Amino acid sequence: MSRIVILSGVTEVDDPWHDFTATSQAIADCLEDAGWTCTVESTGRCDRAGLTHADLLIVNSGLASPPGPGTEPSAVLLDHLASDRPVLGVHAAANTFGAVPAWARRLGVRWAEGVSMHPPIGRQRLTPAAGTVLAGLDEVTVHDELYSHLELLRPADVLLAHPLDGRDHPLVLARSEGRQRTVYDALGHGVESYASATRRELLRREVRWLLDEG
Repeated sequence: MSRIVILSGVTEVDDPWHDFTATSQAIADCLEDAGWTCTVESTGRCDRAGLTHADLLIVNSGLASPPGPGTEPSAVLLDHLASDRPVLGVHAAANTFGAVPAWARRLGVRWAEGVSMHPPIGRQRLTPAAGTVLAGLDEVTVHDELYSHLELLRPADVLLAHPLDGRDHPLVLARSEGRQRTVYDALGHGVESYASATRRELLRREVRWLLDEG
């Protein structure tokens, strides 16, 4: 049984826009319903999260989630980021761990202050890219924020995108380098996102690919 650790931001502490407590639990519920075992712990308690033995790391945290400026990153976090074990960053994870260059390198995408933005939150209908691990998932219908104008640091396959201002903006990016697999999923602003059956299926497909479970 694969072991998944979800590192979560702390609601109303790490940023004022996201209920990390609720969304991290929604992620865990979605994956446990599919048979995986999940542990949820705050980002400031990496050493107590069982990350050393995790098969997959999921990060669901925000701007002020530790480790931040002036904070020494946990060795177990750095070890996981440098390893071949998979990583999934969700939504505001593109705007977290600003003092940990290894995080930005591994995720391959980040929120660029003054450049990145999102249209008003609302009901979205999104079409996954054909010929990818999302084949057969014809549409993702979800109430969510759509991040736009993110800074892409490394090449990756775009699995899901949305049109804005005459161009497509990636929402789900997947990268495989040797045995190392990484996904960034920009959806997941609130629990409403995880109320969508197609959004939950999207998340589960990402995890199956990351864990190489077919």
